[in-house]
Amino acid sequence: MDSTLWGQLRGGDKTALERIYRDHCAVLLKYGRKFSSDSQMVEDCLQDLFVELWKNREGLSNTDSIRKYLLVALRRKIIRALSSLRISSQEPEEHHFSAVFDIEGQWIIEEDDEERRKQLQKALNSLSKRQQEVLYLKFFMDMDYAQISEIMELNYQSARNLAHRALEALRDIMAILIFLFCLAGF
Repeated sequence: MDSTLWGQLRGGDKTALERIYRDHCAVLLKYGRKFSSDSQMVEDCLQDLFVELWKNREGLSNTDSIRKYLLVALRRKIIRALSSLRISSQEPEEHHFSAVFDIEGQWIIEEDDEERRKQLQKALNSLSKRQQEVLYLKFFMDMDYAQISEIMELNYQSARNLAHRALEALRDIMAILIFLFCLAGF
């Protein structure tokens, strides 16, 4: 399905471009806003991306996943925009990715336990920006490691290792927080 729609876009079908935009716009905006709270800049980057897709449609290479292609392109566009604004003061690999994880129902068994949600959010916030990004792509965007490695411009094994280290760090932090919570309760 993706290859057919992509082929239609490459062939100059404006309805294909519109459909791709409609199908992916919300996900792309949500992902883009993880890099910057400047919604206007993210929306501008997204609009520029689709304008460039249309202008360069004949030269586009084939893709097996339109979403993956668009996520990679938008990520690069936002990072370039942030760099040109000289906002970035961290090392380049951090890219200011900031995830506010929607934890409810996905990571906590008891939805009404506010203390655990706070602890988990605190633990997630203590991870590096790249660790937050890999977990976001894996568990909230439902991407596989091959897709994640392309989006984050890592090799496959590095993407797996980054996710593994993030989950280990999260587990260790949560174990400490639970231990301290239990001590405080007694």
